[in-house]
Amino acid sequence: MMKTDGVNITGITCDSSKVQKGFAFVAISGKSKDGNQYIDEAIKRGASIIYTEDGIKTGCIPVIKVENSRKKLAELLNQYYDYPSQKIILVGITGTNGKTTTSYILEHILKEAGFRTAVIGTLGIKFGEKHIPTNLTTPDPEVLFYALNEMAKEKVEVVIMEVSSHGLKLERVYGLDFDMAIHTNIGYDHMNFHKTKSDYIKSKKMLFDSLKKNGISIINLDDNEGLKLIEGNTNTIAVTYGLNPKSSITASSLKLLDGINFNLCIQRGLTALNSAEIEPMELPIFLKLIGRHNIYNSLAAISGALCFGVQPFEIAKSLSKFTGIDRRLSIIFDKNYLIIDDFCHNPSGYEVIFETIQSLDFNRLIIVNSIRGNRGVQINRNNAKIIGSWCDTMKNVNLILTLSKDATGVEDNVRRGEILAYKATLDKMRVKYVINDTLVDSLQEALRIVEKNDLILMLGAQGMDEGKKIIKKLLHID
Repeated sequence: MMKTDGVNITGITCDSSKVQKGFAFVAISGKSKDGNQYIDEAIKRGASIIYTEDGIKTGCIPVIKVENSRKKLAELLNQYYDYPSQKIILVGITGTNGKTTTSYILEHILKEAGFRTAVIGTLGIKFGEKHIPTNLTTPDPEVLFYALNEMAKEKVEVVIMEVSSHGLKLERVYGLDFDMAIHTNIGYDHMNFHKTKSDYIKSKKMLFDSLKKNGISIINLDDNEGLKLIEGNTNTIAVTYGLNPKSSITASSLKLLDGINFNLCIQRGLTALNSAEIEPMELPIFLKLIGRHNIYNSLAAISGALCFGVQPFEIAKSLSKFTGIDRRLSIIFDKNYLIIDDFCHNPSGYEVIFETIQSLDFNRLIIVNSIRGNRGVQINRNNAKIIGSWCDTMKNVNLILTLSKDATGVEDNVRRGEILAYKATLDKMRVKYVINDTLVDSLQEALRIVEKNDLILMLGAQGMDEGKKIIKKLLHID
């Protein structure tokens, strides 16, 4: 229980159906629903105080007008859970691609080094033996602040959080104290939400602007937009990484066959969060991953680990044990033919996949791609362009598109305009394809035509999430 605006409250929510006696209800006007229309329901359920941006009056309980309901929700939850981010070291990772892989590589290194860790992101909330699935990359504040409080109670030392542009713009992380912010890259994504790239970058910048005094910013120097994230920020210590020789942390002697090999070059010494001094040096790194993009993901994670005071030789040792994460260039079958599964969902993600598979040895490429549902025409048109151009380049390709109607919820249903965008783009490029309603039919089609030494690529975001389970069932493997 806590007191707010003179009223004792027993809980906080913006969902009227969750209101219990003594709760504070925060009315938020969202994309599809306006919380102000549910104030009467909240009062009937026992709300003791209402917060709203509208000038609504009611005689039975206090109604407080606020400038920003989303910020107010986060403020109240932060206070209710006694400011949990002040009791942990909080790392935020933002970028168009690579957030999940970078967060799990960093978590792996820190865990191997003896830290008590937790991860929040696309794959859910994970700490200790607990795993809580979530629908959002950055959970809504009610889930997020509760989880951070539970982590603090269990003495978690470091929480690594994927921070999406949606999460930042919609104030889901408002009021959190970040100790470190990591930038992976900035490409084209979520333009149906942000409308302009400048707004997208501005949203990403909010993470770096929210750092504690002398918080650490880790920036990909090879990304043209990277340094924009810390423009005018006098509150941060910047560490850069990339293949650019001006980077603080860089890589040389790159080899991408049978895993990833490179020489890690720490070009300038740095002082870690625990005051440990990391001296300039060079040492070999090996990872059991594929793809040039994973050099960047690992450099980002290495930079973060060095800033925690983990010594370079410890980092190299732990990276050699990292085996990757689900749906990130995952090899799920490798016998007579190869099946690779990846959560690519935007143009740069598709580019990465196709660039990576060029180094693999296969006869024919069979692509099963789920069209991205409910994310707008433009992103699907751009995705189709990338797929079509690679189909034309690689020649011996079968392209199977799926609407995944059997594997997605309403929020991920493919809209008619999104289908038409794919068809119009591929037709203009004279790329042959088939479209199936269901994921199971699409995967059955791929297995029907696959031959020895072929490669099946299972590509897509939520529409392909069930793909691994379905194909293993079709192949009768565990």
